[in-house]
Amino acid sequence: MKRQAMANYRQIFSSCMAGLLACVAANSQAANLGTGLTNTEWRIDASEFYCKFYQPIPQYGLAVFFQEAGDTLEFYLESTRNLMAEGQAALTIEAPAWRSSALTTELGYSRVIDRKFPIRVETARAGRMMDELTAGMAPTLTRKAKFGDDLIRLQISPVNFKSFYNDYLACQTGLLPVNFRQIERTSVLFGGGGARLDSQATAMLDNIVTYMNADSLVSALFIDGHSDGQGERYNNRRLSEKRAVKVTDYLVNAGIDAAIIVTRYHGERYPIATNATAAGRRLNRRVTVQFERITGDPDDPLRDLPNFEAK
Repeated sequence: MKRQAMANYRQIFSSCMAGLLACVAANSQAANLGTGLTNTEWRIDASEFYCKFYQPIPQYGLAVFFQEAGDTLEFYLESTRNLMAEGQAALTIEAPAWRSSALTTELGYSRVIDRKFPIRVETARAGRMMDELTAGMAPTLTRKAKFGDDLIRLQISPVNFKSFYNDYLACQTGLLPVNFRQIERTSVLFGGGGARLDSQATAMLDNIVTYMNADSLVSALFIDGHSDGQGERYNNRRLSEKRAVKVTDYLVNAGIDAAIIVTRYHGERYPIATNATAAGRRLNRRVTVQFERITGDPDDPLRDLPNFEAK
């Protein structure tokens, strides 16, 4: 019997590779996970740092739409008890039980790994999933069970989605322009022989100011000036000093506490690219702004960001 069941599954899974709908229809022993008309919940965790819009899935965990400041929307599953085998899960848009006449749409496959966050879906398809929920449809992920021969079907319910969608959009509008990962080590570039901040440099520094005004756990900024290898070493050191001071002054004038800033300058000593080309020299003419941030604080607004490496 077991050998026959395995043979049946292989045949079903082969059909999957040819079409997702065939996979779902062929298996009458799918374990269905999800909610219905009466027990669907939508919740939102909103801050300047991220928007987390999610549905609890009984006996599984959370189905999450997530957008961090400065980044794009993605979808992931957060599992307290992962039931799916590693491999490729079929992603489809299906009608909930009360709309059985609506057509099913295939959205390809998503990788399953055996971790706390077993599935992640990139921006384009995550946005499509949201659009379909707004239209009353149910995104569904189907994969072979981790144990046994059944399929696991996890369906996200559209019930009450519209009631909370505007809250998500409001959170999205209020996000900071950048997140900590994007600015924790920022390079501000300069033209040859100069210490002038161009529009791109001031935009980067303005983002740093905006972020620091929101995050009280930034405890220090280290500002390091550099030059390329052209010219006399002494002059390069003085030029790197001017650049570092220019960045420091800009931040202080924008309201950053001078007491947390450490300003240093190094001339041509630490190149990050070759000085033999114009492109390399451009990268070496820089001021780096590096953050130091307090960790372990129970009120840390970044503490609950998803760690996709978590077991």
